[in-house]
Parts: sequence; C-alpha cells; structure tokens
Amino acid sequence: MTSDPRNGAEILDDEACWERLRSEELGRLAVAVAGRPDIFPINYTVSDGAIYLRSAEGSKLVSVVINEWVAFEIDGYVPADNHAWSVVAHGKAELLGNLEIEEYVAGLPLFPWNTSPKNRFIKIDVLELSGRSFVAEGRHPHDNE
Repeated sequence: MTSDPRNGAEILDDEACWERLRSEELGRLAVAVAGRPDIFPINYTVSDGAIYLRSAEGSKLVSVVINEWVAFEIDGYVPADNHAWSVVAHGKAELLGNLEIEEYVAGLPLFPWNTSPKNRFIKIDVLELSGRSFVAEGRHPHDNE
C-alpha cells in the first residue's frame, strides 16, 4: 500500500481504480470549452480499458466534439469500514460514428436513468488514472440510520 505523505490517504493503483470504475454506474464528466469548465452527471460502463457513455444531442456532445480532452470522476463510501474513495480518469473522448462500434456499445450494460432518447455514444480512451481511499474521519458509520 502506498500512502500520500500529505494526508495519509491510500493511493490506489490502476487495477484498484479500474475495479472501482467497474463497480459503479454513475459518474461525472468534466469538460472545458472556450476556457469555461462544465461538469455533467452521467451513467457509464467500462469495457476493454475504456469508459463508454450515452448522450442525447446537447452541450455534453458539443463539448466533446470541440475539445476531446476530458476528465471523468466517481467516488463512493463504504459504511462497513467507514472508508471513502475517489477515482479520476483523464483521457480523450471520441464521438462514435462507426456502425459496428455503435452496435458493440449498444450491447454493453449502459442504460439511461431517464426516458429521454440517448442515442449517441461517447468513448473515453483513458490515458491516466488516479485514485485515493481514506477513512471518512468526519463521518460516523451509523450517521444515516
């Protein structure tokens, strides 16, 4: 285990980061267009070392087309051991247009949480992962009971 000397948090290796990415289905996509940052909650899935998203037409899609460099973040809390964690992926996003690739992605477990049509697919080729796990000092495991 490697610890961050500044705060004692456990630094997660790539394998642990991918494990957490596979365990969740909702994350946040961070983009920047014309120097203006924006962030979008979005459901996702992981396959073959990439993150896949579904999107409707709109600002997320436009952002990815204009600037392919993105960040993607997830986090979680494990009440059993009072640990919180966070994973950030940096990479290049690509709007998928090849029918064969779109059919592959359509077969992945990637389902929108609302009923609006989300018929465009985005792939994030992950180039860098970072993650941290730490005791949630300010939280008590039974606070929500």
